[in-house]
Amino acid sequence: MKKMFSLLLILLLITPVLGSTTYASNTVNAKVTESSTYFNGEQKSLTGFNISNNNYFRLRDLAEYFTRTTSQFDISWNKENNAIEIITGQAYTPEETEGGNYYSNNRNYSATLSTSKVQVNGQQQLITAYNIDGNNYFQLRDLASKIPFDIKYDTQSNRISLFSQTSDHTNRVKTAFEAKNNEESSYFPRWKSTVASYLVNNNDGTVSVIEANEDVTIETYNEQYELSGNKSIPYELPLFGGFYNGEKYNYIAFGQDNREENDNKEVIRIVRYDKSFNRIDSVSIKGGESYTVEPFDAGAGRMAEAGDTLVFHTSRTRYTTEDKLNHQSQLTIIVNTKTMTVTNDMGKFQENHVSHSFDQYVLFDGSNHVLVDHGDAYPRSIVLNKANGTSYSEVDLFDIPGKIGANTTGVSIGGFEMSAANYIVAMNTIDHSLVKEYTSYEMVGLEKDQRDIILNVLPKASTTVNHITLAKYVGTNLIASIPKLVKISDNKMMVLWQEFDKDNHPGDLKYVLIDGNGKAIGDIQTKDFVLSECSPIISGNKIIWYTNSNGNRLFYSIPLN
Repeated sequence: MKKMFSLLLILLLITPVLGSTTYASNTVNAKVTESSTYFNGEQKSLTGFNISNNNYFRLRDLAEYFTRTTSQFDISWNKENNAIEIITGQAYTPEETEGGNYYSNNRNYSATLSTSKVQVNGQQQLITAYNIDGNNYFQLRDLASKIPFDIKYDTQSNRISLFSQTSDHTNRVKTAFEAKNNEESSYFPRWKSTVASYLVNNNDGTVSVIEANEDVTIETYNEQYELSGNKSIPYELPLFGGFYNGEKYNYIAFGQDNREENDNKEVIRIVRYDKSFNRIDSVSIKGGESYTVEPFDAGAGRMAEAGDTLVFHTSRTRYTTEDKLNHQSQLTIIVNTKTMTVTNDMGKFQENHVSHSFDQYVLFDGSNHVLVDHGDAYPRSIVLNKANGTSYSEVDLFDIPGKIGANTTGVSIGGFEMSAANYIVAMNTIDHSLVKEYTSYEMVGLEKDQRDIILNVLPKASTTVNHITLAKYVGTNLIASIPKLVKISDNKMMVLWQEFDKDNHPGDLKYVLIDGNGKAIGDIQTKDFVLSECSPIISGNKIIWYTNSNGNRLFYSIPLN
């Protein structure tokens, strides 16, 4: 049985002479370690040593790689006290002359006991250290609880994994499948893509992560965020179009291209499953009836249901037109789930036509569905369409400047919800007065793509939209992500967004409660959390979501009491 080595830490001091006393009897051999080292799931190249079957790593490497995390710390050398001083919570300051020595795997090095003191936040620590070539080396586990950070060692792969500490209301969890990165970004795409990360409340104390990877994977976690089950579902068609957690059933949309414009080719299949993801039945949409060449193109696509009606509001590239082009637009599919049949006309131009449609949302207001699209041409706006039988009433929620069909719009939708009296859309927007021209690829004259967080609030009985700015970022040193919108009750919601610094490093999570009219309830709050593609949900008396980063998954929660 392979013996698990304890993990030790190299500490590099600032001064060339460290005040260490060397005794010949206290000298031991040190060899370069063969263990690989990972910080928050990302492999880092750094030199470590093995002394008497224990691994050691350099403290300044540790400080550098934990920068901008919850375990960041700074180091200084107090020559007068012969002490290494560690201050937690502060960003690491590298030395101007910092640089590591080269060490060979084929030779031994001398390590001697060090007499240097170690202080963490001004408190002296009892830690045994060795000195190699004028640098002090400390046991990693001695410092892990004091900085703090977490350690894992995989004997099979000889891999050392270091993780920044988890904050309150944060849980690092196991996964059954590869956790592909889904962190929120400071990049604003011209159009959305299919959502691949979902979190659902199973109403039994458990939650499930559903992700579209090579298969559709389902991982279930109990109330302690312990992995309690998993399942994978192969794609039935090559493209993933979206997932929906219905009241009684789960739905997954699959699709395939139809470049040949074959009227009889299946382009979309909506599959129904029970709550254990056992397949029940499906409904198919063909190329001719939907006028579709490429389903789900340049859009996100979402579903909603009321009774026996399911609406899938998505996007498509359409059949070739007279101008020899394949234009993109929304595609709205209405399904009778009793018979699993499509009940509406899906032809070239639907009553709620939006082209191009770069993002799509759908909710039900009673028995009528309500749609929101991000259009860049017809219309060039964030547009809401409310169904009334087979017709729709249209309201432009936010007019977008620029020429028709210019793909750059300077806005992105982050959420659509409904209060007792209003439809509310959370989004971000640039200062459009700074743009000289909108093209398909850029906003000419805009030096930096910074966007304010705003709400579009439309009273249900009106066509007059109220625009509410929740947070201003244009002209600051920060970037705000596309916001999330979570419905708590008919008259309370939460808006969340991620801040980034000027170098696009993630910073604080910001969130604020709003009432049913979009008015902020209290001040904007701050957490050191990380948002993801996954939309937060309500579970118990808290809002939760998960984020995958470098192969690791963290659950975050915000209590609502």
